[in-house]
Formats: sequence, C-alpha cells, structure tokens
Amino acid sequence: MFAADKALGIVRDAAIGRAFGAGAALDAYYAAFQLPDGLFSVIAGLALATALIPVLAAHTRRGEEGRDEAWRLASTVINWALIVVAGTSIISAIFARQVIEAIAPGFEAERVRLATELMRLVLVQTIIASLSGIVMTVLQAHQHFLLPAAAPLAYTVGRIAGALVLAPTLGIHGLVLGGLAGTVGHLLIQVPGLLRYKARWTPTLHHPDLPAILRLMGPRMLGLSVTYVSFVLPTYFGSRLPEGAIASYEYGWRLMQFPETIIGTALGLTVFPTLSQQANAGDREGLRTTSAWALRLVLALAIPAAVGLVVLGRPLTALFLERGAFDATVTDRVYRGLQAFAVGLIAHSALEVSSRLFYAQRDMWTPLWAAVAGLATNLTVSWLLLARLEHVGLALANSLGAGMQVIILQAVSAWRLRGVTPARTGAGAGGSFAASLMRTVLVSALMGAAVIGFRLMLPDARVMVAAAGGVAVGSITFLVAALFFGSPELRELPRLLVRRS
Repeated sequence: MFAADKALGIVRDAAIGRAFGAGAALDAYYAAFQLPDGLFSVIAGLALATALIPVLAAHTRRGEEGRDEAWRLASTVINWALIVVAGTSIISAIFARQVIEAIAPGFEAERVRLATELMRLVLVQTIIASLSGIVMTVLQAHQHFLLPAAAPLAYTVGRIAGALVLAPTLGIHGLVLGGLAGTVGHLLIQVPGLLRYKARWTPTLHHPDLPAILRLMGPRMLGLSVTYVSFVLPTYFGSRLPEGAIASYEYGWRLMQFPETIIGTALGLTVFPTLSQQANAGDREGLRTTSAWALRLVLALAIPAAVGLVVLGRPLTALFLERGAFDATVTDRVYRGLQAFAVGLIAHSALEVSSRLFYAQRDMWTPLWAAVAGLATNLTVSWLLLARLEHVGLALANSLGAGMQVIILQAVSAWRLRGVTPARTGAGAGGSFAASLMRTVLVSALMGAAVIGFRLMLPDARVMVAAAGGVAVGSITFLVAALFFGSPELRELPRLLVRRS
C-alpha cells in the first residue's frame, strides 16, 4: 500500500508540476503547510502514536477485557487531541500572517498574503487529519495495517483531483481544497477497521493511563518539535533564494520519499508493535534480534535505492514530472537536489527503525537528544552551504542531520543491548551486521557501475529508454549480484511480502 501510494504520489507531483511548475505560488503553498504539519505531528500524529501504541499494546494482550479498556483509553485520547488541535488551529488562523512572516522572512508581500490564505484552509484539514491519525494508531496497535496503509491513497487522490479539476479555475486554492477532500477520505476509509474491532467511543476526558501517555509524549513532543524546526529550515532559508527554490527542494524531497517510505516507513511501522510487545515482556534478546534484522533489511534495500537516485535521478525526474510548466530547467534544479537527498534516503530509512527501538521501550529522551544533534548539524550545514549551493545545500544538510541521529541512536542501542549492530545477533538474525553491510555496498556498487555503463553506451537515448532501460539493467544486476553473494535479506523478502499478520 505504501508502494501504491508513492507511485500515485508521482502522478500527484506530475499533476502539480504541470499546473504550477516551480514558482512563487507553489513556494507559498509549501510554506502554508509548515505550521499545520508541525501541529499535527507534534500533538496528534507521530508523538501520540509512539506514546500510545506501547500502552495500547499492553491492553490488547489481555483479551476482551483489555480491548474494552483500550477503547476507553482511545476515546479519552481522541477527545483531548481534538480539543487541543482545534483550539490551537483557531489561534494559529488568527495569527496566520505573522506565522508566515516568521517562517518565510524572505517572501515579498504577495507571497505572504497568498500563503496566509492557504494556511487558514490547511488548518481545517489538520483537525480532520488529527482524528484520522489517532484512528490509524489504534488500528496499528491491534496489529492491523491494511486500512491504515491504504488511507494515504485517499489523500493523494484528493490532491490529484485538486490539481487536475479544481486548480484550472481556482488556482493554488484548488490544490488545497482537493487535499481537504482527500483528508476526509483518509478518515472514512478506516471506518471498516473500527467496526471490525468493535470500536466504542465514550465522551470522557479521564483515564488512568492518560498521565503515563502524557509523560511519554512530553519528550517525544520536544523531539518532534526539534524535527519540525529541521523541516522549517528549508522554507526559512529558501525564502531568501530565487523564486522556485523551495518548490525545487520539495520536489526532490518527495522523489526521495518514494523509496524511503516503501523501505523505511513501512518496515518501521510494521515492526513497532512487535518491538513494543517484546519490550513489555522484558524480552531483551527479542529486541536485539528484531531490531538488528529490521535494520539490516532496511539498509539492504535503501543503499541500492540511493545509488539508483544518483545514477538515474535525472531521466526519472524528466520522465515523471517534465511536462507543462515543469520544463527541463526545473528538472535540472530538482535533480541536483535529489542527488544530495540520496544520502538522506539511507539515513531517514534507518532512522525509522532506530528510533522505534527506543519508543518501544518507552524511552523518549534518547531520540530527543539525537534529534537536537541532528538539528544542529542541519542548521550549521545549511548556513555554510546556502550561498554556494542554494537548495542543494539545504538537501545535503537535511541528509547529514538525519545521519547524525542514526549514528547516535545506533551507538546507544549497541551499548544498552550489547550488540544490536555489531557482530552476530543470534540464530535466525542473519549473521554479522558488518558482513551484511559490506555485501550490500558491494552489490550496490556493481549495480551503479552497470547502469553508468548502460547510459554511456546510449548517451543520446530518449528519456523513456534511458529511464526504463536503466531501471531494468540496475534491477537485474542487483538481483543477480545479491543472489550470487548470498544475501539472506533478499531471499527472505518474498516471504515477508506475502505473509499475513
């Protein structure tokens, strides 16, 4: 489902690129999402998910009585989240202009006015998304992943409809309204899951586990606030660059997220409830084995995908996006940023697993300090490279900031669990992490060399031939080399994809 959503996301970006290219209107559009996205993530999205799933998982293990208690807890959390998000959204709407001026100080008056209007519309979407995000968390805590993974498809379809149907008459406002409709679909598509697990809502604001969740959320909210600042930095710095710099950065970010979501986010979300159950049971060996296996699998897929972005990013960007207002000049700008995001693909994918090992153990402070170090890295590199590399420097800074977080988290987890990443991690774990990493790097290098050779043989090939042929050559080389060197991750992947939970 994540793969389907990201494939559909390419259609979305192509529709947006055709209508708006990479200009001032799209810069304003992305700036309008900065505070609402931060509000969702910090209050009702990731912060709540990482705090709520371990507690809900403890209840659902206790049979029918535990499930009743889990729904009472879910009702309490939903009620409080809606009150907080709705109240904050109203205040944010009142001071929307001041927020935009702070986030994008380089915008001229017209872009400030447009971003202010768009932000007020997006805040309505945030309230609905908050409810839907909690529903996703509850279903995941019940080990149900299908509908939560399908829900983003509805949101993406809404944005596509906004770009194709509404934008021709309503401009950039139509794109926002399409997203609002998609958010409603995001919620409704999960309703069958609530019915399956006999969801029961109660109008209560009290539950014995609420203080524990708030204690867990505190440091996670601080950590996400730090992460939020990292995502605001491209808008803050990019507003001082020529028009379209923010949009070019965002296109590159979304292209990188195509493989990152399929590889890192999907596995991170899937493995999190299992890690939570092992942590609740005090199963340190299980934590060590599961986290090591997940990290190896992520890297075995993310590293070759990153090489693919470098050697095939240009023709793929042209194939997917170059039409209408998105011309060859925009393609070149986006590809330069995409190359810098290749490192970030590996780092962000690994971070999805590395951070959840701590959240499963209800340790929210270690990821917070790692996020602070990542932000410091991001800020420093952005400031140093902005004048010379423009949006490419911002992309590289984001990648290095995520990499810093992974290094810190892996160092701490290896020390605490006595070897999540080093040496062997037990039978069935796939053996040495170092051997797995070296094998993946070697296979990825062979794949990259094969693709480069193919492109050198056909330097004047049309975009379709360069992209499709390069993907075919790279995929075949990767599979043959991985099987030749005996990759256990690749052999295990087909079974994982078809196994039902």
